[in-house]
Amino acid sequence: MQPDQSEISLIDILRFLKSAWKAIAIFGFIGIALSITYLAITPNQYEASVQITMAQIGATNNNNNNPLGVNIEEPALLISRLSSPTSFTPEVIADCGLQDQANASVSLSKSIKLTPAKGVASLVELKTFGPTPQAAQDCALGIFDLIKTTQAQIVAPYIEQAKVKLADDKDRLQKAKELVARSDKSGSAMSASYLSTRDEIRYLLDDITALKNMVTSNQNRATRMVAPIYAGDAPIAPKKRMVLAAGLFGGLFLGLLIALARQKVLKPKSASGGVL
Repeated sequence: MQPDQSEISLIDILRFLKSAWKAIAIFGFIGIALSITYLAITPNQYEASVQITMAQIGATNNNNNNPLGVNIEEPALLISRLSSPTSFTPEVIADCGLQDQANASVSLSKSIKLTPAKGVASLVELKTFGPTPQAAQDCALGIFDLIKTTQAQIVAPYIEQAKVKLADDKDRLQKAKELVARSDKSGSAMSASYLSTRDEIRYLLDDITALKNMVTSNQNRATRMVAPIYAGDAPIAPKKRMVLAAGLFGGLFLGLLIALARQKVLKPKSASGGVL
């Protein structure tokens, strides 16, 4: 019984590698050379990161005992807003060094990374990129200032409304106190009107306290950084080891394929030569 000619033994593989190693090695060197060329012409990219706390506003609801207030804008809404190219001003585009680039706002909206922090409902992490650590840091600072400005604009109408209501409550409180004082003098301290006015005074005092807290603590609850912007000195791209490894193995694999193709082409020729 003759052995199956279609089976490839280990000896055949070793013979093939012995005859083709030069071609495989040449293409491996070519792959490394192309990788080095790519690394030489590709500019480095650096990353800056910062954690940002959302602007908050004091709740006027007396049942809300959270001393930190409530977010003026939820992180998910901020992320959605900054995914739109129209959110970025020319100043921010210049801070990120894209003022001379076509469709700069579109590129900026796709290049920055804004993600919510796990376990913290009022925190987002911003990552920006640039050709130098300073450029990446300037871009992060520009976007932070944009977030701070826009969130201040969002909270401004609420503060103005709180000031108007605070003035109205003070006026109502003054009138209620005058009514109570007259009731005390007239001896009708136990009347229904008197008791209702006393309850109103308690409500107005609580409401005035909450409104004052909202107005006076506005600056302390503005958008802020948890820590200063961090920009690493080591580039994050291109990844040299990965590029070199890809070039080496890609070249070796291409060399192997070419060697196999060459062997397939030469076999029929040698077979036909043997018949003649």
